[in-house]
Amino acid sequence: MKNEMLAQQILEYLGGTENIESITHCATRLRPSLKKRELVQSEKIELLDGVTGVVNKDSGYQIIIGTNVGEVYEDFLKVLNRENNETTNEKNSKVQTKKSLINEFVQLVVSIFSPLLPLLAGSGLLRGFTILANEVGILSTDSSTNLMLTLAATSVFYFLPLLVSVTAANRFKTSPYIAIAVAGALIMPDFINLIQGDGGNTISFFGLPVPVFNYTSQILPAIFTTWVQSKMEHFMKKTIPNSLHMILIPTVLLFVLVPVTASIFGPLGNYISIGIAGFVNYLAGINQIITGAITGGIWNILIMFGVHWAPNTMVIIPEIASTGHSPFIAYGATANFGMAGAAFAVFLRSKNTKLRNFSLTAITSVFLSGIVEPAIYGLGVKFKTPLIAGCLGAAMGGAFMGAFNVIGNAFVFGGLTTIPAFAGPTLWAYIVGLVIAFFGGMILTIILGIKDPEAEMK
Repeated sequence: MKNEMLAQQILEYLGGTENIESITHCATRLRPSLKKRELVQSEKIELLDGVTGVVNKDSGYQIIIGTNVGEVYEDFLKVLNRENNETTNEKNSKVQTKKSLINEFVQLVVSIFSPLLPLLAGSGLLRGFTILANEVGILSTDSSTNLMLTLAATSVFYFLPLLVSVTAANRFKTSPYIAIAVAGALIMPDFINLIQGDGGNTISFFGLPVPVFNYTSQILPAIFTTWVQSKMEHFMKKTIPNSLHMILIPTVLLFVLVPVTASIFGPLGNYISIGIAGFVNYLAGINQIITGAITGGIWNILIMFGVHWAPNTMVIIPEIASTGHSPFIAYGATANFGMAGAAFAVFLRSKNTKLRNFSLTAITSVFLSGIVEPAIYGLGVKFKTPLIAGCLGAAMGGAFMGAFNVIGNAFVFGGLTTIPAFAGPTLWAYIVGLVIAFFGGMILTIILGIKDPEAEMK
């Protein structure tokens, strides 16, 4: 009921149903497409209980909710449906506003991967606790218990093509069941048995050579194939009599898409993934300290503009899926703690009771859920110097982690509750790096100060 009331208020302050062209969401934000942005009452939206900030950029309008954004989104659609006779799903698919290619790409990535985030985070924590139990000696790596826990935590990455096929099918408005069947054909044991060495050997399909690779954990082939599936399915539904849809469409799609994926989209996605991984490894190999400092230092800026999902999905998740770990997930965590440190400085130095309370909320959000947006938009963007200090603190923490080759074992948001996901020989350096980022952001905020009189700094 509370979320529905919030959705009702947000809709009202966005200018009503007539001003909404579409609405999507990511891990923490509502992303409406608006007809006339001048009708939006941003000041009132920011004051709503349940809203932690607003992003009003040329690339799009965003309302920061937090981890319960999915619930608010669903209630928003219900409210929108009640007040508008148009079918919400149809309306959501029609976006008339002009968008930049970057913004469209980010929205595509968000729509495909945001439904998987809870599963990725949960499996990451389970994997982290299992590794931690191995490290302290309470769970033998040779035990069947360890095997079962490891399988439970890593199955998400083995079957990632199937999961991505489902979310991509929902995004492209096509059958998720056919998408699963197509992607599943290429990770079945009999297909895997065709692979020799690292893959790239060819087999014959109707006399044509088809290269074979291991597609477990790969995401790009699933996305490419599902997009083509949607085009084919929509075309066939328009041209084939309804009485033949049930049998003919799945038959044609399976017959065409499995070999096409194996011969074209699979190898293409594989080579793109190898290229991206090689480029990232090259950058990391130049100087890990510099890589850690730059990644940590710019991560809050990427979050601020909502484009951090590109490196998350194109670099970090595939790297963890293929190798079981990634240093970049650790470097990104320093951004959270750098801003938390800046927020703590505001709490210590401000005489404004409301601002002090908000600072505590922002710190708690980082520590418990790894959500940094309240600190970024409520303090960093608003007062400028906390953002600068938080980024510099994160850079220092990232540099320290880079010096000791810190890695994370799973895709999680950086907070106190997700520390087990970094269990292993470099866990100590990860924790020290977070401490450096926190106190770096705090001390630099105190040194730089905040000139805005609203902050009422001591």
